[in-house]
Amino acid sequence: MAILRIKEQEVSYSYLYIVVSYIVIKYLLEQFINLRQLDQLSVKQMPIHIEQTLGITQKQFKRSQRFYYDKLSFEMYTKSIKTAIEIIVILCGVMPFIWERTVTFFKMDPNSEDQHISLWNLYASNQLMFLIIFITLMQQRKDMIQVKYHLLFNSVILQLNQHCGWSLYQYSSIPIYMWLNLEEITFSQRYIPLHNIQMQFFVLFMAIVSSLVYPNYIQPLFNEFEELKETQLKQAISQLALRMNFPLEKILVMDGSKRSDHSNAYFFGMYSKRIVLYDTLINNLTNEEIVAVVAHELGHWKYKHPYIKLLFFCIKILITFYIFGFYRDSDVVFLSFGFNEKSIFIGSALFFSLFEPMNTLFQIFELHLSRFFEYQADIFASHHGLGIYLMSGLIKLFKQNSTNLMIDPIYQWYYNSHPSLFERLKYLNKLR
Repeated sequence: MAILRIKEQEVSYSYLYIVVSYIVIKYLLEQFINLRQLDQLSVKQMPIHIEQTLGITQKQFKRSQRFYYDKLSFEMYTKSIKTAIEIIVILCGVMPFIWERTVTFFKMDPNSEDQHISLWNLYASNQLMFLIIFITLMQQRKDMIQVKYHLLFNSVILQLNQHCGWSLYQYSSIPIYMWLNLEEITFSQRYIPLHNIQMQFFVLFMAIVSSLVYPNYIQPLFNEFEELKETQLKQAISQLALRMNFPLEKILVMDGSKRSDHSNAYFFGMYSKRIVLYDTLINNLTNEEIVAVVAHELGHWKYKHPYIKLLFFCIKILITFYIFGFYRDSDVVFLSFGFNEKSIFIGSALFFSLFEPMNTLFQIFELHLSRFFEYQADIFASHHGLGIYLMSGLIKLFKQNSTNLMIDPIYQWYYNSHPSLFERLKYLNKLR
């Protein structure tokens, strides 16, 4: 679809008001939830169940409470700034202003969408640079809070490496997305139904490719991986994988301690699998506890959780493109946001603004699904006689990762992909 001039008609701002109203409502809702969590973080006296479970002192409890109170307060502050900027950009018509002025300023063909897109990508790049600077400043302030409470020991260089790794992963897809935009213009002019199908399969294909590229080629640029030596731990994990018919290829150790004290374990691979253990996990947990953590991860594989998440992603993409068809050719949508011209490129950007409320529902469901999967994986480890070791391992990981001690139930439901430690311990106790 080339750039088309919209016929003069009465302008309705209903869609713009819907988007702005959603942004405001979501902001107020999240700030309300955050305020509930701040109440939890204002508790001064340590509950008895935390003292009995974790064995920490009153001083450690207060220190953790102050850290997460400062951290959440800062996040609420940055959220307010970002929301205000977003609303101002929409209400002041910044996007249509730039879109229209590119024609006169650069003396370009007003009907050429690909020229518009090239200049729009230049504008988007400037916006991205501004966003990167803003996020970097906010991250530095956040890190200062963490260093203040001695809960994070990352060096500046290693933090930059970590951010660069993710940025490289993101920017490597920019040429593909640019091709996608151009392909969208040329292909959809004559084959709209087929185009939607093609786009759906392309997005799904890219999601699968990305999941394979990042752990195999991007992450090794910033982390060192070496195969676990022949020890009792390796034998125990190998035997566990053999009993479960897990297609284990290698057990790798990652140098996670260079960046933080955070511990984790995961697996990746399409057919043959590789298990990755953080070196901090090996240094702080017993062999039995590490095997229990690995069994939990293998539980995700046994119950096919990665494939269920991929199926959910496919359904989400199908629904997204189906609804997209209703908005792409609507004059009212373009006029609501101040555009006097129609283009697939801008139509796509406007659609995702309108789709955001439904996307929030998807995210809430996905978090609920993730928490359910965690319980299933815990059951799997417990049924293999590793429940007691998983419990002790979770307690050590909780203390080592400096996780929040007090969590409001609504905050937990809205934000967290994992059940709280105490919920998981209570559940594992029932399984014994």
